[in-house]
Amino acid sequence: MTIEQLSDDPVRWAALDAAIPGGLRRRGDIGWDESRQSFNGTIDRHPAAIVSCSSAADVAVAVRHAREAGLSIAIRGGGHSVAGHAIPDGALVISLDRMRGVEVDAARRIARVGGGALWEDVDPATQAHGLAIPGGTFGDTGVGGLTLGGGLGWLLGVAGLTCDNLVGAEVVTADGEIVEAGPNGDPELLWALRGGGGNFGVVTRFDFALTPVTSMYGGHLRYPADASDEVLTRLLEVLDAGSPAFAPMVTIGTNADSGQTRFSIAFGYPGSADEAEQVIAPLRRDLPLIEDDCAQQSYIAIQEMSGRLPFGLRHYWKGHFLRALDTELMAKLVAAVRAAPVPNAVLLIESIVGKARQEPPDGAAFGQRGATWNATVLTIWESPDDDTRAIAWARETAESMLPWSFNGGGYANYASADETDERVRAAFGEERFARLAAIKRRYDPDNVFRFNLNIPPGG
Repeated sequence: MTIEQLSDDPVRWAALDAAIPGGLRRRGDIGWDESRQSFNGTIDRHPAAIVSCSSAADVAVAVRHAREAGLSIAIRGGGHSVAGHAIPDGALVISLDRMRGVEVDAARRIARVGGGALWEDVDPATQAHGLAIPGGTFGDTGVGGLTLGGGLGWLLGVAGLTCDNLVGAEVVTADGEIVEAGPNGDPELLWALRGGGGNFGVVTRFDFALTPVTSMYGGHLRYPADASDEVLTRLLEVLDAGSPAFAPMVTIGTNADSGQTRFSIAFGYPGSADEAEQVIAPLRRDLPLIEDDCAQQSYIAIQEMSGRLPFGLRHYWKGHFLRALDTELMAKLVAAVRAAPVPNAVLLIESIVGKARQEPPDGAAFGQRGATWNATVLTIWESPDDDTRAIAWARETAESMLPWSFNGGGYANYASADETDERVRAAFGEERFARLAAIKRRYDPDNVFRFNLNIPPGG
């Protein structure tokens, strides 16, 4: 029997449907197109089926059924991926959308988070206790994907990357076994999950250390791009002054209403308004501010201030972690944005400061801590007619950053589908990559979990 025949075997599908009641969807079922929709509208794929799981036991059943049927397996957490790895043609997609629970142990400062949770599930639950997990900057991003790729956010200066705060995990392996990563299981697997991506199994539960966060101050400082040299120089001086709580995110984009290209600084400062205003005072003094909406806000409001992007827009993202950011590179990037072929073309440049540049005591696979910034070209458009020129512009602009690149690699969580094996390897470095490949050989020697930035078991 061929793989195609196995995948269409009604007896197998009936068995899976019975094992996970209400979880199986196939082409032609009500809601099929909605369930297979990708964040990135350039991706239109048809899996063999999508099975919605509510427990690690469900996931184990789904993995074993797929292996027996010869089906490839993809994992969908939040689905907020430019690369669209979660929705491949012909695969069984294991969706964790019914695993969004959050349990907070405030006394121990630990949160247990379901594998399909979004940050909008996590932040209210932890903030009810004055605590937080250092998360991303969009509330509808999946916890799993962000964590496994690293995790850059507003708290990285004082609490590190999201992955640095991962202290344990429950994982379903390629054999359908349920194992623990961390001090109560395999510490080496936990090391790999801290930035090594979804290469090692399906993470059905994440255990995080929590950080006290009760007072936040933040918002946006916006300037005309013509002043970018002056503003960048001042920003670098502020960062050199060494307040790790200030972890700014710079964007260069063109305002849709005015047509003006702007240099914007966004931040969320975990501390009092007085402390934050003292830190950012040089960014307000004698500079041509267009807009200043900085204020005392809740952590949840800070998490939402970047807004949200609806699923279905067309995306192509590419970038580099940078050794340094200087006025020469900034001038190139401003000129590139002004020449962009689509209106929603943005340079996103995130600072890497404080604890984010230090590995946790027991280490992490994430390999870019020597960088000072993460710079990414974000091209977003609506019409397929713009695909060729939008993608070409993004690639060319990303290529212009290469002389400033830390190691030739980009950020896993922003990678597009065409990320090369060379860039994946470069992002980790040879030593980390070899260690990850060894862990991959133990847990997934057949490379079952390959719809990702892949680390082959052969190294």
